[in-house]
Amino acid sequence: MRKLSSAILVVIGVLYPFIVYFGMDHVSTPLFGLILGALWLVRAPALLRQPGGRWMLAITLVYCAVLGFGGEDKLLRWYPSLICALLLGAFGLSLKFGPPMIERIARVTEPDLPPVAVRYTRRVTWVWVAFFALNGTASALLAAWGPLSWWTFYNGILAYSVMAALFVGEWLFRQRLRRRINKAPMDGAATRLLSHPWVADAAGGYAGKLGPGMVVALSPSGRHALLRHGRAGLINELGQHAAGDDALSTPLVWRFVEALPESVAVDALLKAPLPVAATLLDERRDGDGWLLDLALPLDLACFAEHFPTAPVLPGVLQIEWVLSYAATRLGTPTACRAIDALKFQRLLRPGDRVQLALRHDAARGRLHFAWRVGDDAVSSGYLQLAATHA
Repeated sequence: MRKLSSAILVVIGVLYPFIVYFGMDHVSTPLFGLILGALWLVRAPALLRQPGGRWMLAITLVYCAVLGFGGEDKLLRWYPSLICALLLGAFGLSLKFGPPMIERIARVTEPDLPPVAVRYTRRVTWVWVAFFALNGTASALLAAWGPLSWWTFYNGILAYSVMAALFVGEWLFRQRLRRRINKAPMDGAATRLLSHPWVADAAGGYAGKLGPGMVVALSPSGRHALLRHGRAGLINELGQHAAGDDALSTPLVWRFVEALPESVAVDALLKAPLPVAATLLDERRDGDGWLLDLALPLDLACFAEHFPTAPVLPGVLQIEWVLSYAATRLGTPTACRAIDALKFQRLLRPGDRVQLALRHDAARGRLHFAWRVGDDAVSSGYLQLAATHA
């Protein structure tokens, strides 16, 4: 019942100017007062438990009583001004006696606010104090001397438009502040990582809901460590080094690259999923076939699981890529029914630069492929292509 009454009060508060504008000729002022008073009385138990709730309840009930016994229609216009005055008092007194109202609201979802966030919530509380003061004054002036249509437009449309703009603007600014708060420990973590032999360069960033993150350009020894220990091993070792004595400086998201991106692209890289395909460096026709130069990203998604401590590109993925690359260049099917003369001669590891040769034998319905790293053969074979259907 209390939740329902609270919801009804909010709806009435939003629609109140229009209810007054269209309802004054149909509903008496005492009945308005009776309905408002009843709703506030239902909320009384909850209000009495809140700081300042007693005087807020008392003032609104007095106003409702004046409506009920006074009966003047013009008194109805003062309700928005009264609510603004109550909110102004609540927000203003919270600044004096603490904690500020916005800080209380913020701590409901984030109990452990850092000092910079506490200062920010105080400033936002001041912004709302200024809004309630100006809005209440404008509403009161219109209630006293303005036409009913102006009063309705201001309180029913303009005031809520300004509130919406404040909410949106504050939310956008808060996201920037949140990124700064989360990124600040990462700057120190990046500095500490630079002293690790596995790290050539590092930059901290913010991955949105995923939390703070780190982009690391691996040194030659770091790449060797990736091959020996896998992604999980690197994260464990570098995470401890990045944190130092501060556990809050441990990145939650990691990306391993050959060279750092521009600083403005660090956050975007951290938010992006791990790559699932090789990077195409170059491609060219080779007679009736194609040659593709590719690079395997250091943090290719499949390396995390295949295998956790010894990342290797799966053979099945090599075949899948062959079919995909050939389909877009040679017009071949994306499925095969058999593989002939398949040879695996070398492992493909993170950071490898590879060349893929493709040649389609349309007469026999097969696709020849060969993977190479420099002069070393990696794998090769003939794919018996699935028949295409018209």
